[in-house]
Amino acid sequence: MELPKYNGNIHPEEWLKQVQTHCYLKGVENEIQILKICKLMIDSTIIIPKEINSFDELIKSLKSHTTFTIFKNSCKRKLQLMKYNPGKEENYTASFLANFRSLCNYAEINDPDELKTLLVNSYSNDFFKIEFAKRVDNIDPKESPYYIDEIVKLFNEVVLDELKIIKSDSLIALKHVTTGRYLSSCDIKYQTGSRRNIVFAGEKFSNSHSIWLLSKIKSHKLNQQNMVFYNDGFHFRHKETNNLFWLSYNYKSPTTGQSEAFCNYETYNACWQIINLESKNRTHNDNNTLYVNSKDIIKLKIIGDGQDLYLRSHDFTFTINDETFQEVVGHEDRIGANDEWCIELIE
Repeated sequence: MELPKYNGNIHPEEWLKQVQTHCYLKGVENEIQILKICKLMIDSTIIIPKEINSFDELIKSLKSHTTFTIFKNSCKRKLQLMKYNPGKEENYTASFLANFRSLCNYAEINDPDELKTLLVNSYSNDFFKIEFAKRVDNIDPKESPYYIDEIVKLFNEVVLDELKIIKSDSLIALKHVTTGRYLSSCDIKYQTGSRRNIVFAGEKFSNSHSIWLLSKIKSHKLNQQNMVFYNDGFHFRHKETNNLFWLSYNYKSPTTGQSEAFCNYETYNACWQIINLESKNRTHNDNNTLYVNSKDIIKLKIIGDGQDLYLRSHDFTFTINDETFQEVVGHEDRIGANDEWCIELIE
C-alpha cells in the first residue's frame, strides 16, 4: 500500500483515512507525526495555512480550498448522469447503490428531495418511477437519522418488486388453488361439444402443457404501459400449440355441462380480465389500479357477447382414450374457492 497524495481528486476525509491506515500499518500512531506526514503528502499547488495543529483543522482547510468545490461538483455531475441498467451482471444493484452512496457522501448531498430526485432519475422504468415516488413519501427524514440508508433500501425493494410484475407478452402459468393443478392444454380434441383442443387442470407442477403467453389488447388510452393491470383486457395463447384460450358460449363441458373451455387458432370478439382478490402483495399505482404480481391469487373472467364467464376447475373429470383429465369450465354461478388461481411468472 502506497502512501496516498492529496491533489483534490478525493474527499479530504477519505484521503485522511487512507493516510492513517497506512501509518497504522507502519506502526505510526502518534497524531502529531501523522499530521506532519499528511502535510508532506499534499500537492504543492494546494496552499494551506501552516498553523494547522489537528486533523479537524486540516480537513476544514482542505474543504475551504477551491479544489474541493470542483471535486464536489464533479461528484454531483456523476450522480446526475448515473443510470441504473440492470442486466445479467452479478451484484449489479449492490454495486450501483454502493457507488451512489459514495458519490452522495463525496458531494456532501444531504437534502432529502435532492437524494430522491437523483434516484428517481437514475432508472427510466415506469413501475419504478411510480412506486418509488409514492413509497418514499412514507419515509420521514426527521425520524430517519440515516435517511440515505432508508431510501437506498427502498430503491432495492422496488427494483425487486418490479421483477415480480406481470408484463404484456410474459410467459405465465396458472395454478388452481384448491386442487394445486396447473391450467393446461394439448393437441387432444374433445369428443363432444366443439371438438376443439381440450383445456384441463393438469399436473401439480408446471410443464410444457401449462405455459401461456399473456398479451394485452392494445387500446387507444393514453400512457399505456407494458405492465398488466387488474381489469386490463388481454388474450391467453398456449405456448406449446400456439392456440388461443377461450370459454364457449355455445358448447357445454363434457362432465358438468357448464361452459366448455377450449383452445383454437380463431380470434373472437371477447377478451380475458384478471379480477383482484385480497392479496398482501398487491401493489397500487397512483390511480388505485392494481399491477398484477407473480404469485397473486386471482379470478379470471372472459367478457364477450354481453355475457361474463368466470374460469373454474373442480374435482370432476372427463376421459378421452382411457386418459383422465380434470375438468376446467366457465360459469355464471356464485364465485367460490374453485374460481381462485395463482398466477406465476415463468419469464
